[in-house]
Amino acid sequence: AVLALQEKEEALREALEKEKKKKKESLKTGTLSPADKRPAALVRKYGELYAQNRLSTLDSLDRLTELNEHDDLKSKLLFSVIVLSFRSVAATVDTKREQVRRILQLPPTSASSPSSTEPAARELEGALTAYLRRATETFDLSKNVEEVCTQIWATLYDYPSLKSCDGLIAYIKECVRTAWGLTNQMPAYCIEYETRSFRPDLHVRFHSSDTKKEAIETYLWPSLTEGPEGACVQKGVVIARAGRAW
Repeated sequence: AVLALQEKEEALREALEKEKKKKKESLKTGTLSPADKRPAALVRKYGELYAQNRLSTLDSLDRLTELNEHDDLKSKLLFSVIVLSFRSVAATVDTKREQVRRILQLPPTSASSPSSTEPAARELEGALTAYLRRATETFDLSKNVEEVCTQIWATLYDYPSLKSCDGLIAYIKECVRTAWGLTNQMPAYCIEYETRSFRPDLHVRFHSSDTKKEAIETYLWPSLTEGPEGACVQKGVVIARAGRAW
């Protein structure tokens, strides 16, 4: 067991060293790998999840007789999937980072003063971030997909046909994969769905909303921001109503 742990640690060190070398080479040449250019494509994919994948999944759900006359439930279900995907992925990333820190005995990162962290530790953290980002298309996310599915099935246990809806499962996989890519950017992209008053910089109104209404009744799709306090790169879709916000 000790030998296996040592071998795992050595393999991890080698992988991180390779990432460090790639980073230095890219800085020297002034060029970026295709994976490093991914943010814009991921943001675009996030928009497509709503505009395309979500609509095709709604078509799949429309074919389930159990969900007849439950249009509101369908919309809430597809919104929940993207939220649960980001939560699951964020938890996995935090766990992976903590495992690496523990194996390599890295000092804890100081959120208040990152510059005070040992330079070698910062380099390893940077290499790990680069690795997770570049593994967007290959990282095994089956456990995250399973976790999201389990939460959906448990919440909507009255609708067992959801478990055999291929369109829904494919949608969940796309949401998880996209959430992984966005979460592993620097800074990590975040979703926002807590604001209860319409903001033109964060939201667009669903076509059935009245343009004079300001209080948000429900979200059909979360806003996407560059970091928790960063600029909005993809506006959320909301239904607003007259009166006070929640």
